[in-house]
Amino acid sequence: MSLRKLAFALLILVWFGYFTRGVLAVHFAPDDMMNLAGYWRMKPATFASSHFLLWRNFFRPMGGLFYLPLFYTFGLHPGPYHAVILAILAFNIWLVYRLAVLLRAGELAAGLAALVSCYHVGLSNLTYNIAFVFDVLCGCFYLSALVYYLRIRETGRHLRGREIAALLALYLCALNSKEMAVTLPVVLLAYEWLYHGHAALRGPVAAALLNVPYIYGKALRKGALASDSGYRPEFSTTRLFDFQTRSFTELLQPANALTLAAVAWIWAVLFYIAFRRPRPVLQFCWIFFLVTPLPIEFLPGRGGACLYIPFVGFAIFLAVFCVDVAKAAAEFLAAERVFARVGRQTLFAVLIAGCVTLWGRENRELRQAFVSRSMTSLGTLTADVIAQMEALAPRAQPHSTVVFLNDPFVDWDMAFIAELWFRDRTVEIRLHRKTPLSEEELARAGRLFDFRDGKLVAVR
Repeated sequence: MSLRKLAFALLILVWFGYFTRGVLAVHFAPDDMMNLAGYWRMKPATFASSHFLLWRNFFRPMGGLFYLPLFYTFGLHPGPYHAVILAILAFNIWLVYRLAVLLRAGELAAGLAALVSCYHVGLSNLTYNIAFVFDVLCGCFYLSALVYYLRIRETGRHLRGREIAALLALYLCALNSKEMAVTLPVVLLAYEWLYHGHAALRGPVAAALLNVPYIYGKALRKGALASDSGYRPEFSTTRLFDFQTRSFTELLQPANALTLAAVAWIWAVLFYIAFRRPRPVLQFCWIFFLVTPLPIEFLPGRGGACLYIPFVGFAIFLAVFCVDVAKAAAEFLAAERVFARVGRQTLFAVLIAGCVTLWGRENRELRQAFVSRSMTSLGTLTADVIAQMEALAPRAQPHSTVVFLNDPFVDWDMAFIAELWFRDRTVEIRLHRKTPLSEEELARAGRLFDFRDGKLVAVR
């Protein structure tokens, strides 16, 4: 590795560390207890088969491979969970760099794309909210599959049988992480069309065939995920326009929310930049940015960390465009008498450094203004209840019933926490506030707890 590459890698490492500082101290998100309990309840054989029975509509099995080993090793302490997510995100930064290189963006643009992908304040919940691990995992396996495919195709040869199997294994992991992954076959076809002028169909078709049972399980079978109101798409212009304005506002971070007219102009400008001359990398990123949000584009309220995969295309596009503009500006300024002695290379370096500085300053200011507060307040009630459970250290007999007369949560979080605390599938957890019990049932309960003035009390 050259000294320049080493210095840039160190810059990326420091940059990533600076913007993710304090994350290890953030509490669990409320959804984490539900996610963890859902995986913990599954029998080992069912959990193992969930990774392969795509038509059965299991909920994101890769999440279980994240949550369960950490739970059995570290319990309900969020620090290690955050550490693993940060490690995956760091690996993803390298994947962005490799993808940009394979797309022939150039070493500098690839490095800038990696730097941009380190942190974006609009997607900041990706770094500190453990419940968004599905997006982190999906991004990791999606980019891994894409980089693996491009690395082989850039040598000029087609994938062999074992390589197709490896591609499908990575793609299966991406699908099992989150529904965002279903666009990979289209992205592979776009690459073939732009970079090779024809479609080598074996890889894209094999990936598309994997989509068939997956889409059936998620959208068509009885009890499919799409039957849930939060995951039911509404194919309307209202939903489309809402997603476009919200997502561009989050990615570009303007002072005020963008209008639909502004978004239309942005798409037009991006299209012109991408297609005004033969630049496959820009054209690929434009298509990537258009296609990859489709799984969430017609769902209610999606944004933030859900934009992680589309953001990769945005980062590479932005980096290539920044390098192009800096080169043109340096050429222009070097021809002026006042800058002639400075030199084109120095001017180019100063312009690139200026772009990096502006990007970092904007993210730093917005992080301090908004994100730090969210990190501090996230999951405080969950953390408080877990701490009280640890202090009280209650136990329950197998096959007994544990009842909480009252609890401070709105939803079922107390039941999830209690399940994870007792770690006994034969123990029944009941929330009296949610499902009232008779006096006789309360008398038969093995353990009885209450919250009085916010404090957990063992009644029996």
